[in-house]
Amino acid sequence: RPSAHIGSRGPNVRLLQTALAKLAYVTSRGGRYDDATARAMIAYRKVNGMSRITSANRTIYRRLFAGRGGFRLRYPSAGKHVEFDWSRQVLVLASGGAPERIYHASSGKPSTPTVFGTFHFYSKTIGTNAKGMVDSNYFIRGYAIHGYHEVPTYAASHGCIRVPIPNAYSIYSWISLGDPIYVYR
Repeated sequence: RPSAHIGSRGPNVRLLQTALAKLAYVTSRGGRYDDATARAMIAYRKVNGMSRITSANRTIYRRLFAGRGGFRLRYPSAGKHVEFDWSRQVLVLASGGAPERIYHASSGKPSTPTVFGTFHFYSKTIGTNAKGMVDSNYFIRGYAIHGYHEVPTYAASHGCIRVPIPNAYSIYSWISLGDPIYVYR
């Protein structure tokens, strides 16, 4: 009866991390169920329409070991690009017709929604700005993908796409100016 949660350790956790990484979920690999593994589990659960919690149960282990639960790109022929699925609140970095990295994210709340459409990254700012945005990648008017100290499992920002601060720099580094982003429901 495999299960795991924050603080768990051992071979079951290592197998879980390996299976998540195989499907492109960004996780650690050390066999300790840490914050990175918890974020990957939230992303996995979001993609698969499950409750948005950090633990893994028997059902998740079974699905992962069967190779099920990956993200299906909406734009597989777009080359190197970013997809944000608003309905599932996940950010995907894609290349070669497949997801490379899948992240837990949070977009604009209903009163300040994230814009939908196809855009291209036009500006990048490393570090933290006065609004607490970390390693920002701007795609239209002041809307950006950026790290933030709070990234709930639901839409909560002022329109930007928030990602956890520990993931912000690797996303910042992967995105190039001119890359497309597809934001959709």
